[in-house]
Amino acid sequence: MQAIYKFLILLMVPFSIVSCEEMNERVLPSCTGKSGDLLIVMDSLYYNHEAGDAVKQIFSQEQDGLPQPEPLFNIIQVPHRSFARIFHPMRNVIMVNVEEDAKMKLSVRKEVWAESQLVVTITAPTGELAAETINKNAAVLLDYFNDKEIARLHAKFRVNANSKNAQLLDEKFGLSLSLDELYTVAEEAEDFIWMRKDKTAGGHQISQNIMIYTYPYVSDSTFDVGQLVAKRNYYTEKYVVGSNEGSYMQSYKEYVPIQKEVSLNGVYLNELRGLWHMHRDFMGGPFINYSLVDEKNNRVICIDGYVYSPKFDKREFLREQEALIKTITF
Repeated sequence: MQAIYKFLILLMVPFSIVSCEEMNERVLPSCTGKSGDLLIVMDSLYYNHEAGDAVKQIFSQEQDGLPQPEPLFNIIQVPHRSFARIFHPMRNVIMVNVEEDAKMKLSVRKEVWAESQLVVTITAPTGELAAETINKNAAVLLDYFNDKEIARLHAKFRVNANSKNAQLLDEKFGLSLSLDELYTVAEEAEDFIWMRKDKTAGGHQISQNIMIYTYPYVSDSTFDVGQLVAKRNYYTEKYVVGSNEGSYMQSYKEYVPIQKEVSLNGVYLNELRGLWHMHRDFMGGPFINYSLVDEKNNRVICIDGYVYSPKFDKREFLREQEALIKTITF
């Protein structure tokens, strides 16, 4: 009996160890909030003065290239005493702690209370110094949260990496985008393709579109804003036609697109954010255009995402197109 008892004890030990290990594993919930939501945990005394002004100036500034004013992020503020468990899984969080005699500190943490969460904590002895830290790191903070939103979308799109649409673009242009199967070919030529995804919400149309076109690389002047817009207009006038006779897409002449250079996996892309409209029709919206040089084939590749959603805000629809384009692989 003693031998059997010892055997049972030994048998139970590994199971108890496994059970303890399993119990100690953190199972994080999914992050909450909509894309573009930003929770600010800051006491109202400081939020209504310099520190809060700094946050609002950075994250509430208007997104470039949209037809109506929309902020970069939707700010939600709660004081520390109201930061209850319901707020813990929020996708984007900035915590500002003002504590007398505290040392200046800025930390970035991931997945603190939820999967795919980003939490930035700023600690300072005064509200003025907290504001100074926020302003000094404005560009970095914007990049942190913008890049995280793009990364979340990339994770969502990853399942489409080998879709039929991805294979189509690989065969046609030697590149791949993680396009889902809801995109259909609207127009195609040897050096051009236009793919669109249409849906409705509340009876109103939403259309997200991707265009890709290529042309020979001649010189660096190709990346002049005027030349890039002229090339876009050439292809859209030729292939992106409207329902009215003689209607076609063009870029707004009155709005010069915002241009900047971005790096993606070591490749430099030229980014344009602008507005489009249909000549001889009542349609319009924002677009984001990326162009790069394919040195191997001596060509310029332009990948353009544009949105039509007349009854809705457009920032997040356009962010999806940006993230989709940035899934590019060769």
